[in-house]
Amino acid sequence: MKSSINKFLFNFSVSYLGGGFKRLYAYASWFNKNGGAYFLIHPSCRNLIREFPKNKFFLIGQAKYQRVFDDCAYLDSLKYVIEVPDLYYSYGIPIYRPFGRINWFHLSNVLPIYLRGVPLPLFDRLKLAYLGARVKTNLINANVISAESQYSLGLIGSQHSDKLFLSVNGSDDEMSYFHHDKGHAKESIAVVVGTYSYKRITDSFLVFKALKDLDNELKLVIIGDKKNVSESVSNGKDVLALGLLPREEVVEYLRRAKYYISTTAIENSYNSASEGIFFANESYISDIGPHRELLGHIPFDQISIPGVFRPLLHVKRENLSTLNLKTWHQIIEEMILHIIRKSSARI
Repeated sequence: MKSSINKFLFNFSVSYLGGGFKRLYAYASWFNKNGGAYFLIHPSCRNLIREFPKNKFFLIGQAKYQRVFDDCAYLDSLKYVIEVPDLYYSYGIPIYRPFGRINWFHLSNVLPIYLRGVPLPLFDRLKLAYLGARVKTNLINANVISAESQYSLGLIGSQHSDKLFLSVNGSDDEMSYFHHDKGHAKESIAVVVGTYSYKRITDSFLVFKALKDLDNELKLVIIGDKKNVSESVSNGKDVLALGLLPREEVVEYLRRAKYYISTTAIENSYNSASEGIFFANESYISDIGPHRELLGHIPFDQISIPGVFRPLLHVKRENLSTLNLKTWHQIIEEMILHIIRKSSARI
């Protein structure tokens, strides 16, 4: 198996924050322990080279105009270094031409393929629509198309149904905390993570105000780019807009939180919500497909709050189980098994 793993090429070259970096780090760690693999990474992730020396990393720096015309021009020179890999795995970047024996496209963001009713600035909407057109056109070059929820897979289209594969995000931190650290002291804070327009921060603020009527000491902590938070929210009483924080600090705030709030209009995965609901005592999350998948077989209440765009799912930590979660080890092993099956079917 190790010789096969050594011929895997993972393209995470535009993923250096959030869920993309989380998956990159997990894959780099796993393959470092299992024979190594090739990785294309953003220059800001160069620390991985020292941390995981059994992998071979290539730093890919592209100007924005280069990404507009050809996201993958650098692959032409790489084929002389690694020849034809057994697997070419592209995280969010369209596969313009087959590069590996098995070509795997992972949908990292659902917005390029579904924008209806999602609140976004006009420029972002145009940019995502353009990317979405390139993604859809080039799905024909993928042997496998994965996404992080059944909801997202359902948006890709029936013409590719034989290629679809569910690859959720690993929940190692949530599972460890749930089983081993139930006594973490809670504070009277509600936490929101992410400030992009589709996260509907104004709705989260309304949820916070409703909770504050029950707990006058409650404070709202907003983690994410401050420029996306309106003054009407950031200047609100007992609101702390902290900006972007390292993941360790984000997790610490969630561990201390009495409440977690997510009023997002759309998501590719339940990754953010899973961290929130397993750390905070109580959570209020929007009623969307990936959140429903996360709460399968877990009791929750559906509630509505005046002024909030869509109903919310209210869940208590004491009612949770980890049955719907997977570790990164499980996810990567499922991926490898699927590759073996696909390779065997092509022989």
